[in-house]
This record gives sequence, structure tokens and C-alpha cells, in this order.
Amino acid sequence: MKKSIPRKGTLHHTSGTAPTYYECPVCGYLTADPKFGAGEKECPECGASADGRRTFPTDRLRRLDHRIRRYHNEDESEIVVILVETFLESILEDLIDRILTARGADVTVREVVLDGQRAIGGRIGRLFPHLTGERFEEAADEMGFHEFPRRWRDMRQARNAFIHDSPFRGPRETLDKKMADEAMDLLDSAYKLFVLMNNRFVADGRAKQLRAGSHNEA
Repeated sequence: MKKSIPRKGTLHHTSGTAPTYYECPVCGYLTADPKFGAGEKECPECGASADGRRTFPTDRLRRLDHRIRRYHNEDESEIVVILVETFLESILEDLIDRILTARGADVTVREVVLDGQRAIGGRIGRLFPHLTGERFEEAADEMGFHEFPRRWRDMRQARNAFIHDSPFRGPRETLDKKMADEAMDLLDSAYKLFVLMNNRFVADGRAKQLRAGSHNEA
């Protein structure tokens, strides 16, 4: 399968803190390139000027990231795994919301779609491929994150077994440091995968629409 190669400077180097990405307000393109953030470059996807550029992650996600890293430093492994899973589910919802917005869905439609598919398995297994034309696993593989879906699924199953009693299997009594370290690695990887998926399934599509609109006006 052909791998997707991002533009130079797109991805933030893992540093043990929440990364900072800069977002084009016109097409939604995300990059860690500081020159793009400083307004020294036009958007490489749609050509928009530097006006109104935002940062990602949001303050809400940045606060959650900070708490997770603090708990990891304090060896609170169970809290780390539970919060990382919450974080991953949150940014997946954000990604799907962005894809819906790029396709012209208003806030009411987006709310109905997301409320109608609240389970994370359904969002990954049914909603994502319906919106993008690709399975989540295939897209992750193309972007160099072949093991990410499986590792996320394993962590989700461990979290669920810890929180919920099962009539078929006994409860999981603990989420240990090894699982917490795995969760932290998934957290750092998730930022990069989110950015790559956003740029492919959101920014690329919007930029094409803008170019088509300009061509039709001409």
C-alpha cells in the first residue's frame, strides 16, 4: 500500500508536552511549521494568507494533556489509561466533526450524526469509512501508523475490562505502568495521526472545492 508523505515541517517532534499546530482558518490545514504559525507563509494547501490562524490542540485538550502527563509522572497508571482513552475518543469526534463540516453539514446535522453513533467502535468501523471511503485501519497504515488502530483497540479493551464487570470474563484488577506507558505513546502518536488525517480528509477536500469555485467564477 502506498504511504502518504506529509510536507516537510508538518509534524511536531515528540517532546513530552502537548504539541502546537497552526491551523488555516480557510481550509483547516494543520502544520507545526513555525513560519506558517508566524504568518510568514501562505497556506500550502489553499493559498490563503496568514489572517486568523488558530492553534491546535484547543485549550481544553491542552489542559487534559497536561493533567495526563502529570498523573503519569506520579505513577497513577490507572488514571492515565482511562484519561488517554477519553482523550483519543475526543479527538476522533473532533476529526469526524471536521470531516462533516468540510462536506457542508451544519451544526444540527453534525450533532444528529454524532449522537446517532456514540459508540467508539461504530464511529471507527462504520461512520469513518462511510464519510471518507476508507477504513480507519487503511488510512492509518497509509500514513505510517499501521499498529495504531490495534494498539488503541487493545487499550480500549483493557480500560473497559477494568471499569466494567463482564459476565463472560473476570474483571481486570489493575492497569499497570506498562499499560500507562503504552497509553502515553498512543497519546503522542494520536496528535500526528489526527493532523495527517485532517489534512487529507478535511483540508485537501476544502482546498479542491475552493479551487473549483474560483475556476467556475473565472
